[in-house]
Amino acid sequence: WLGVGASVFAHWLISSIVPLTSKGRALVGPSLAVLAVLARCYTAFEQCDQSDNWVLHDYGLGHLDPLPRNSILVVKGDIITNSIRYHQVCRGVRPDVRHLDQSMMTYEWYTPQQSKHLPGIKFPKGLYHPYKPNGYSMREFLLENALNEDEPTFLCGGWYHDEQEGGGIPGFILMPMGACDIILPQSEKIGFQRWAKLSKAVLPNATSYWPPAPGIFAIDTWEQVAMTDFWAMWHRRALHMLNEGIEKNNDQKILQSAVDAYEDILKACPEGGQLDYIIKNAGVAWGRLQRPESIDKMLYYFRKFVKSSAASPEEKREIKAVIKQYAKYSRNQK
Repeated sequence: WLGVGASVFAHWLISSIVPLTSKGRALVGPSLAVLAVLARCYTAFEQCDQSDNWVLHDYGLGHLDPLPRNSILVVKGDIITNSIRYHQVCRGVRPDVRHLDQSMMTYEWYTPQQSKHLPGIKFPKGLYHPYKPNGYSMREFLLENALNEDEPTFLCGGWYHDEQEGGGIPGFILMPMGACDIILPQSEKIGFQRWAKLSKAVLPNATSYWPPAPGIFAIDTWEQVAMTDFWAMWHRRALHMLNEGIEKNNDQKILQSAVDAYEDILKACPEGGQLDYIIKNAGVAWGRLQRPESIDKMLYYFRKFVKSSAASPEEKREIKAVIKQYAKYSRNQK
C-alpha cells in the first residue's frame, strides 16, 4: 500500500505541480524514490549500523573453541546452530567438530545430504524420529556415536525430545562442560574433583563484545539471548555443584565449591544483568553451607531476589517466609 500511495503521489506531483518538460517529468519519480531511500538511511542509520556488533560472532566461537579435538556437537536452537555454522562454513573454524542440529535431523533429506559432511557419524536409520518406521531414537544415535572417549559428544541447547520420564535419554547423563554439556554413558560419570577442574578450564571467557552490557540491546534481540546464555553457562556449573552437594548429604566441600562458583558469577556479572535465578540459588547455596556468615549471606541474596525479581507472588512469599524464619539468627540484627 505504501508503494501504491507513493506512485499516486508522484503521478499527481508530476502532472499537477511540476511544470517541466516530458523528459524532466520522467526524472521526478526516480528522484523522489532516491530521496526517500536516502532520507530513510539518514534517519535509521544509527539504529541499523551493526558494523561494530560482534556479539554473535563471539557467541559462536565460545561454543566451538573450547571443544576437544574431533568432538561431536549435537545442538538445538537457531542462535546456536547458525552462529556455529557461520564459523565452520564461512570461516573454516574447527572443521574437526561434527555439528548436528537436532531439528534438521528429523527431516528425510538430512541424512543423505549431510552425512558426507559428517565423517564417522553413523545414522541408525533414515531420520531422527522414534515414532516413524524408518526413524531412530536419540538413544540409538548415541549408542552408535557417543561411546568413543577419543571423540567426546556434547549437547548444546538441550534435547529436542526427552525419551524417558523426568527428561533426558535412557542410559546417558549430562554434565555441564563449558558452553555445553558432555554426554556420557550413565556408568561413566566423571568424579567431582576432576569434573570441577575440567569444566572450569572450558568455561567461555568474556570478550570485548560478549556478553554485552545490560540494557544495550532490546529484550527481544538475539544479542540479549546471547547475554543471558553467557551467564546461564556459568550458572549451570554452579548449579551442578549445588545439586551434587545436596545429594551427598550436604557435603561441605562441594557446597563450598558451589558458593565460590556463585560468588564468581555475581562478581563478574554487572548490576542489571544478574539473573533472578542466579541470585536465588546463591542464597540457597549459602544456606546449606555451615559457616558463621552463612545465614547473613543467605538472607542478603534472598532479600535481593525478593526486591528485584520478576518471580511469581507465590515464589516470593515462600522466600519471604524463609527470610522471616531465619532473620532472628542473623548476626546483623539490631
